[in-house]
Amino acid sequence: MKKHIISAIVTAAACSAPLHAETLLEVYQLAQKHDPGLRAAAATYRSEQESVTSTKGSLYPSISFSGSLGYGHQEAPKFGTDYTSNSLSLDLNYPIYSPALDYAVDAVEIQFDSAGVDLENAKEDLASNTLKEYFQLLIAKATLDTVEAQVKSTASQLERVQKQYDVGLVSITDLQDARAEYDSVRVTELSAKSDVVLAQKTLQQRTGKVLSDIPALSERYPIKVDPSITAESMIAKAKQNNKSLQSLELAVQAAQKNVDIQKSNGRVPTVAITGSISRADNDYSDVNPDTEGVTTDANIGIGVSIPLYSGGSISAKVRQATASAEAAYETKASNLQTIELSIRSAVLGLQTTSAQVEAQRQLIVSRKSALEATQAGYDVGTRNLVELLSAQSNLYSAQSTYETLRYNFVIQQVALYELTGELTLDKINDLNTWLVQS
Repeated sequence: MKKHIISAIVTAAACSAPLHAETLLEVYQLAQKHDPGLRAAAATYRSEQESVTSTKGSLYPSISFSGSLGYGHQEAPKFGTDYTSNSLSLDLNYPIYSPALDYAVDAVEIQFDSAGVDLENAKEDLASNTLKEYFQLLIAKATLDTVEAQVKSTASQLERVQKQYDVGLVSITDLQDARAEYDSVRVTELSAKSDVVLAQKTLQQRTGKVLSDIPALSERYPIKVDPSITAESMIAKAKQNNKSLQSLELAVQAAQKNVDIQKSNGRVPTVAITGSISRADNDYSDVNPDTEGVTTDANIGIGVSIPLYSGGSISAKVRQATASAEAAYETKASNLQTIELSIRSAVLGLQTTSAQVEAQRQLIVSRKSALEATQAGYDVGTRNLVELLSAQSNLYSAQSTYETLRYNFVIQQVALYELTGELTLDKINDLNTWLVQS
């Protein structure tokens, strides 16, 4: 009963055959291999990369080849005539001045950069969710360990009261109280086991593997907030590194490029070099011998296209693109406000949880002393069984809350790292070093 909960924190409440102990880093690597969302983001990134190459191709000369083999028959009143007409052609189109094309290339390059940011964001989201589910499983296991210890202690207490009742030392009321407490704790144990199974299933869905034996957080892990971590400093980091903000900034740039594209399409001339060379082989001997034979034709020139009027759609498209750019900018501003508030809440939450962990540690000491005093009083008859059972329950509750607070502190740290764009593999490795196997 006096044994600290940490000594039993990683006792498995497994619902299936246990695997070898998986470290936090191994769990994250399993999640990376199993997550379809991450694979989709990677495929989108590759697709956008090819889109850049495809769009850039519009800036270079376009050369096409065509050919035909023709046969004809002309029916006259007195006779019919057959003839053939064969041709080959090579055509060139080279846009030498087209601002719309230049802006289009810029736009797809922005889309490519955005896909890269989205891929990194997907990795960060996956890391955040995996770590959260990992520590949620540890919370469930720690809670179950506490309840199982309480069940064992309560069963021992019930057995003792039963013997005392059998020899007439206690009343039936004491026996019923002890049995009721035991039954209550058993119900709590069933609920705790269910929570462990659910947490295991959640992590299994994330990793594709049943994980029933994972290291727990070392008691030496520092539950304290670095003095350099302030809301303002974290907000400054978020403005630089937050993946969602980076994606929104690229969305603003893409919207502004679209304004340029619409203006260029409707108001700026385009210039292109055009040329062709063709060869025709005709046989009209029965119709017109003068047109028979092989002819070659070659030409080259510069074409200019100037948009003049399109029923008002040009100006409308420009206004539409401008409004979309404004919407993208305001969306980014709105998300920045949300992230700033989330960071302030996260920093305050870390500070509060840190203080709660220290207070809870002292509470465990106090409740352990209270239980010892109540046990001594019960032994000499100055305290009743209800008081003893209550003191015992209070101690186990304090121990369970202590472990939950410790893990919640880590979960809050992970959430803050994601907000500031710092949830990297180095952070996961660092956290992994604080996990220990009992």
